[in-house]
Amino acid sequence: MALVTELIDDRVIFAHDGPLFVCVWRGAPTAAHMRALGEIGRRVEGESGPLALLNVAVGGVPTFDDEVRKTATAYTRDPARFARARAHVVAMTGFTGVAVLAFINTFLLLGRPPRPTKVLRSTDDAIRWILPFLPPPWDSERVHATFAAARARLEERTAAPP
Repeated sequence: MALVTELIDDRVIFAHDGPLFVCVWRGAPTAAHMRALGEIGRRVEGESGPLALLNVAVGGVPTFDDEVRKTATAYTRDPARFARARAHVVAMTGFTGVAVLAFINTFLLLGRPPRPTKVLRSTDDAIRWILPFLPPPWDSERVHATFAAARARLEERTAAPP
């Protein structure tokens, strides 16, 4: 596994391994996070070719301002961004999970994704769904390992003293 990570802050990590781009969120994105996602995703896709996005929300308070909503909708519309497929996972339960699902479903409805896109409630389901969009020799163990490594790096960051 050749995981390359870009830790923006203790709220989000962006990581990629070949054609897989993983985002793990511990909080709602700000406009700066969304711009970083766009810039890093476009740069990596330019260097590596088409990417599959595994976008996982694991925690935080679901507050999304208008700029974040508009940016998410624009990214969803863009056929060149994450051109293989896009899996969005809401791993949060209760009202928080419902609010994040509503946000994602809204930008998907408004953005009308031109690529295969799905919203799921578990990472395992998302890995099974996204796997056919990845080239051989990718398998579910490798996708899971890439996600787990990215999440572990984010957790290390949040556990480290300031």
